[in-house]
Amino acid sequence: MAKKELKNGGEFNLLQCDLILADGVLHNLTAAIIGLTIFENIGQFTITGTISIQDSYNLASLGPIIGQEYLRLKIATPNLSGGESTIDFTKNPLMIIAVDDRENVGNGVQVTTMSFCSREFILNQQARVRRTLVGSYSEIVQMMLKTDLDSDKAMNIQPSADNKKINAPNIKPLDVISIATNKAISRKYNDATYFFWESTSGFNFKTLGDMYSEEPVMTYESTVAGTRTKNGVKDIMAELGTIEAYTITSSPDTVYNYAAGIFSSELLVHDVISKSYKKHTYKYSDNFFKEQHLGPTPLAITDPDGKSVSSHPSAQYLKPTVGIGGDQGFEDEYYQYTYSGNELNTLQSRRSQLAMLNSGLQLSINVVGTTIVKAGDIVKIIIPSVAAYQTTKNEPEDMLYNGKFLVKNLRHDFLIGENKHTMSMNVIKDAMGKLT
Repeated sequence: MAKKELKNGGEFNLLQCDLILADGVLHNLTAAIIGLTIFENIGQFTITGTISIQDSYNLASLGPIIGQEYLRLKIATPNLSGGESTIDFTKNPLMIIAVDDRENVGNGVQVTTMSFCSREFILNQQARVRRTLVGSYSEIVQMMLKTDLDSDKAMNIQPSADNKKINAPNIKPLDVISIATNKAISRKYNDATYFFWESTSGFNFKTLGDMYSEEPVMTYESTVAGTRTKNGVKDIMAELGTIEAYTITSSPDTVYNYAAGIFSSELLVHDVISKSYKKHTYKYSDNFFKEQHLGPTPLAITDPDGKSVSSHPSAQYLKPTVGIGGDQGFEDEYYQYTYSGNELNTLQSRRSQLAMLNSGLQLSINVVGTTIVKAGDIVKIIIPSVAAYQTTKNEPEDMLYNGKFLVKNLRHDFLIGENKHTMSMNVIKDAMGKLT
C-alpha cells in the first residue's frame, strides 16, 4: 500500500483486519469494521480490546464465532515524512475470546462486538510449569515467554541481579513471571520495582527506575485544538501534542501515605533459629534522593507541626527468616524463599514507591491518537495555571501538574468511519519539579 502523508492529527491507515475461524476459514473484515479499542496497562500482563463489525451475513452464527478465533490486525499512522509507525498483529495474531454483544440495527444488519486479547494469555491458561528454573529473574521471564508461551514478539527486558533457583510446582507461566516481578532487583538501579506488561510494541520487564530514566516521547500541552499554526499553516505535530481535555484525578492522600508506609516503615526480621530479631527503618525523606523519581523534589517533607513526615514509622512489617541476612528463608506457597538478604534492603523501598503510584500527582488526558506513545513511556505535560488572581511571579503554568509523567495506562480508540484515532491515558508522577 502506498504511504500516505499525514494531513490531520489522528489519521490512520487500516492495512489489514482478518478474522480466522476455528475451522481455518479467513474472513476479511476491513470493509466491515466499525470501531476498534485497544487497552495497554503497566499493571496488566497482556493487551486487551474490543472490535465492532457491521455484520450483514450473520457471521456470528453461521461462522460461527465462538471465542476461538484469530484476529490479524495491522494499523499504521502516517507521518510527515511519508513513513509509517504501525501496530502490527499479523505475524502474532490476537485471539477473540468472547462475543460481547449482537444488536439488530435493521435491514438485515447487526452490529457484533467481540473481545480479544493476546494469544499468550490464552496459552497461559493451557500451560503448566513443573520444573526447576535457574538463572536471573530477567532470564527466567524471557524463558517463560519464549519457551512456555511460544512468543516471538519484541521483548524489552532489563537485566536483573543475582542468579536464582525456582522450583515451579505446576503453576502457570505468568505466575512464574509474577514471582519474578515481585522479587527481582535491577542490576542497573538496584531497585525492586519491576513491572511486566505488554504494549503494542511487545513485552516489557522494567523497573520504575528504567522507565523514569527515559526521555519524553511526546510533549502534550493544554491548548485549543486547531489554533496551533506554523507560518499560517496548521502545525500537525502541534495538533498531535494538544491535550483536548484533562482531569486531575489524584493528588497525595496523607492518610493513605502513612497507612501504606510511603513516608516511613519499620521491618522486624525474626530469626526462628537464634530467637533474635533485627529492625530495619525506612525513611522517605532520607531515601528519596537515593531512589529514581520523576522530579527533584519530594511530594512531602514536613508535617504541619514542622516535623519530618518520616519521623515516626507509620507501617510495620513482620517477616520470619532462617539466618538473618542470608539468602535463606521460609518457603512460600510457590516453594520460594520468602526473601533474601538483598530483598531485605529493598522491601520497604519497593512498597513505598509502588504505593506512591496510587497517591501521586495523576492526570487523565484525552489527546489525538498516535502509535508512538505506549504504556510505560514518559511524556511531558504542560498544564496552564488556572487562577483568577495571579501571584507576583505570574506563573503561566501549573506548578505541580507539569513536567515528566509516566503513562500508567492507555486506551486507543479507532473510529473507522471518521478515520480518527484518539487516546485516553492516565499519567502520573511521584515527585515535584524544582521549586522556585
